[in-house]
Amino acid sequence: YRRDLCPSHFSENESQSHLKGKLTFQRQLTAIGCHVEIEVTMAAIEQRADVFLPDDRVVLEYQCSPISFTEIHRRTVNYHQLDNDVIWILGDYHRAKALRSEMVAKFAKFQAQLGFYIIFYSAVNDQFWLFYQLKEVAGKIERQTRQFETLPKVLDFMKHYRQPTTKSQIQNKVSLLNQLRRIQQSNVLRNNTYRDMVAACYQSGKLFVGCPMVCHDKWWIGTPVFKQSILCWKVWIVLELFERRRGNVSNQQLNQLFVESVNLFGRQMAQVDNYARFFQIEFTNFMIALRSSGYIRHTVAGIRIIRRPEWFASYDQKRAFILTGNQ
Repeated sequence: YRRDLCPSHFSENESQSHLKGKLTFQRQLTAIGCHVEIEVTMAAIEQRADVFLPDDRVVLEYQCSPISFTEIHRRTVNYHQLDNDVIWILGDYHRAKALRSEMVAKFAKFQAQLGFYIIFYSAVNDQFWLFYQLKEVAGKIERQTRQFETLPKVLDFMKHYRQPTTKSQIQNKVSLLNQLRRIQQSNVLRNNTYRDMVAACYQSGKLFVGCPMVCHDKWWIGTPVFKQSILCWKVWIVLELFERRRGNVSNQQLNQLFVESVNLFGRQMAQVDNYARFFQIEFTNFMIALRSSGYIRHTVAGIRIIRRPEWFASYDQKRAFILTGNQ
């Protein structure tokens, strides 16, 4: 078996960083009484775990170099087949990168109180960071951050953390205005970021940047499981429900709409089983928002469309609407 977490084309410092990380995890966890093994070969899956806690059946992998989604998903699934949990702890290479949805898809785990989270360890600074409450806010991945001296302190914080109240609506209004500005700039510069949704809206005689306010809902926050952004997904749902359908929508049609939306907009999560359940939560919440706004009514057989959401005719009109607080 050949290990390739730190390939030969990376510097010797990279390999030394990886070694330091493993030994640091072992030393710190042993100090609090954990049974810890390093470089454990698991022959059944032809993988070698950086650090293994056999009593807890937890593998710790210290990822100090680039890795593809396919590879990290394969290794994670293999560990799960042996009934082992796995936590990927990211090194300096990854900590220096911008936090984007691709990184979240590869490495983020989910816990009820922490939400989506990622752990980092810097072999250079000998410090740990926990990025938690990872959420998409108006098209950007935002997070809470805590710094720790040891891995046991990270794990203790994770065990006892309780979710605080949501941040202020004023902060989110600024985030929304920034997102609208980015969309408008993208349209002016004719780049590809929102091209598909711009085209879909145009076919219905609408402007993507002028999408109804219900697409942003109360807090403009969503789970980070979407390709592009949750806004694109919501606009697509609105187009499908209100522009391409009339009257009643059956439960079967709603389910088909949900499945199609997951296929089009879902970003698979390597560390999270059944990621579609987060889509189901978002879909349910959006249906509730549409009902609360008076656009649909739930029936035994599905939903009835009551009225269509209002679109804005221009970026300036929508921006002025948000700034005046008429929401």
